[in-house]
Amino acid sequence: MKTDSLQDAVVVITGATSGIGRATALTFARKGATLVLAARRADVLAEVVAECENFGGRALAVPTDTTDAGAVRYLAEAAHEFGEGRIDIWINNAGSGAVGRFEEVPLAAHEQVLHLNLFGYLYGAHAVLPYFRQQGRGTLLNVVSLGAWLPEPYTASYSASKYGLRGLWTRYAPSSATSPTSTSATCTLRTSTRPASSTGPTTPAKW
Repeated sequence: MKTDSLQDAVVVITGATSGIGRATALTFARKGATLVLAARRADVLAEVVAECENFGGRALAVPTDTTDAGAVRYLAEAAHEFGEGRIDIWINNAGSGAVGRFEEVPLAAHEQVLHLNLFGYLYGAHAVLPYFRQQGRGTLLNVVSLGAWLPEPYTASYSASKYGLRGLWTRYAPSSATSPTSTSATCTLRTSTRPASSTGPTTPAKW
């Protein structure tokens, strides 16, 4: 892959079935990237793969629960094999939210948000960074939101997860400085589609 082109770049995207993830997958497909798409909904994931292939991209669906460290490790292995020994870009995007008064939102919903938004990203970084080190390069992108800096009302666990991500990437980014590996975060404000994982008041996340 040329460093200034996305043609044939091997790109992994989590949360690829809706919103930012789906739009990102289609954008990369138009650029000729090789895509490895992850999400829990296998049927919708297959639809996105077909869309990417229609745009000329090469794509693989890997149904993945990113709150499962073993599943994320398998995702990295599958991507490395599909990419013929290479992973160029990994995008941590899968996310969830639980909205409501803190004490009225069930603990299970708070926990699910933290597991997906924080631990899911940690698992992704932990799985892919060894491949980046081995090949001497790679780019890790973490999709966060304004909530990492300015928390909104009634989003306690969501805001906690996003603040946690800021701490996470500022610590593992310096540890990657010995190799030509880049890590960064991209901030989003609002999306034009409702994330599949967003929830109403006191409702456990569905993703």
